[in-house]
Amino acid sequence: MAVGGSFIVEPIGRRNIFTVDDISEEQQEIGRMAESFAVEQILPKKSDIQKLNGDLTKKLMRDLGELGMLSVDIPEEYDGMGMDKVTSALINEKVAMGESGSFMVTFSAHTGIATLPIVFFGTEEQKKKYLPKLGSGEWIGSYGLTEPGAGSDALAAKTTAVLSEDGKYYILNGSKQFISNGSWAKTLICYAKIDGEKFTGFIVNMDLPGVEIGAEEVKMGYKGSSTVSVVLNDVKVPVEDMLGIPGKGHHIAFNTLNIGRYKLGAAVLGSSKAAINEAVKYALERRQFGQPIADFDAIKSKFANMIVRTYELESILYRTVGDIDAAIGKLDPKADDYYQKIVPAIETYATEASMTKVFGTESHWLTTDDGLQIFGGYGYTEEYPLAAMVRDTRVDRIFEGTNEINRQIITGYFLKKALTEALPIRDRIKQNEALLNGASIKIVSDILRAEKTALEYAKAITLYVFNESIIRFGQALRHEQQLGELLADMFTDVYVMDSVLARVSQYVEKNDYEANRINIAQISTALGTQRITNNARTALLSIETEHELDQALTDLETLSRPAGLRLNLFELRRKLADSLYEHGKYML
Repeated sequence: MAVGGSFIVEPIGRRNIFTVDDISEEQQEIGRMAESFAVEQILPKKSDIQKLNGDLTKKLMRDLGELGMLSVDIPEEYDGMGMDKVTSALINEKVAMGESGSFMVTFSAHTGIATLPIVFFGTEEQKKKYLPKLGSGEWIGSYGLTEPGAGSDALAAKTTAVLSEDGKYYILNGSKQFISNGSWAKTLICYAKIDGEKFTGFIVNMDLPGVEIGAEEVKMGYKGSSTVSVVLNDVKVPVEDMLGIPGKGHHIAFNTLNIGRYKLGAAVLGSSKAAINEAVKYALERRQFGQPIADFDAIKSKFANMIVRTYELESILYRTVGDIDAAIGKLDPKADDYYQKIVPAIETYATEASMTKVFGTESHWLTTDDGLQIFGGYGYTEEYPLAAMVRDTRVDRIFEGTNEINRQIITGYFLKKALTEALPIRDRIKQNEALLNGASIKIVSDILRAEKTALEYAKAITLYVFNESIIRFGQALRHEQQLGELLADMFTDVYVMDSVLARVSQYVEKNDYEANRINIAQISTALGTQRITNNARTALLSIETEHELDQALTDLETLSRPAGLRLNLFELRRKLADSLYEHGKYML
């Protein structure tokens, strides 16, 4: 079984990866049920949801609860479905097809960060008390980590918890900000410092005396979701509602965010497909200069790029979640500490979760922006769907840890793995010496051989720059944030290309040649290797001295030459767009 980050050192094709083609019939049926609900129940009501209609949103949540869609991650013994993470991600993707970003915030916060801390860290009594009602939708959950002075730096929280003299309560004082579902919630997963020091989790009943709900925030997007501040004034939380171990609240917070990140990737995947579907329907109907605007070459290019980005996101999302399920599958579900062990199994793929979040939210932003552009002036009006999509998705790059923080997590992970030799990164870097001295990379596969060769050289370039960065800065690389962001983007581009090429190869091996997938793989690899080469040059120009720079740029030229692909991207894009028009919607 692979470990997190192994894609950077493993040659393409070393092992099969999990893809959407591996989703079982049972999982597909659940996905179809979720999509049907989204299209039939959420989509027609999205305007009413957008008006901050709490009664409607809560009813839809209860309806989803009756279908089991809120309890997929909840164990069966607490009235849940107890299903795998692939199914959970698939539901997130399909519910997003309802085109209501506001509802997705309510749904995702409830099923993710508001429920999972109890699943993984709750006591038996806490699980029995809270999970059945959260899973049914009878109760709505919320999550309180951010404070006015503590956002990305969560451990700077000022909220305090003091044990009462009789030892029955923790008395909480402080304020939480930007609480999704806050005005509708029955429970709040809250973090406070016991005696001002030990950062600890608590389950707060929102009906307790001293809990004050602030006014709804007036937001740029997600206008139909509840977002408030919560002030805690001498709130007496029973000691039995402390969550986890005193002083270990950061384990709950950060590991919950890992799940939230890939689930956000699933949500923006569904929304990306919806944006494509809306845009292509409009483009085929809207006529200018005597023809549908879909026929214009520039419009075809936009649609092709939208398709490629969406396919790329889908590839890394389900690969990541598939690896997490495989890691969880090696655990003994009958063990007393089963749910505690799930957390480190998920944490193994924390960097892939961060990549899915960063790549997903940024590709979705580009896809919705392209979609709005296709609508032209109409796209800027609220009468058409893309205006709301663009407004809503802007905050996705801030949710679940900003993309800047996530990029530092990605690079920091690989730095740690390199220095501790937890991954054979140093051995792979040594192979670069052979490549620089005339050796070449040989790919055995007949499927996409040129693209796989380019990918392997892209890995060599990425590790070359990474090695030069470590030589220059050592552990202080953590503080070189601009460089860290470039490296994170290079690692992510490798992960995307590796996942797409593996997915397409596996599909072709099972089903024979398929033009759309081959075209996507070629476009993805061509653009990914270009970005890596450009980022490598920028990084080397910034970290090398004058004498070392000449040699480094020469080495980069040697490694990048075989990574160049001679492809007619214009024609490949036209073919993808024509296939989209033929199907009338996203077709993969």
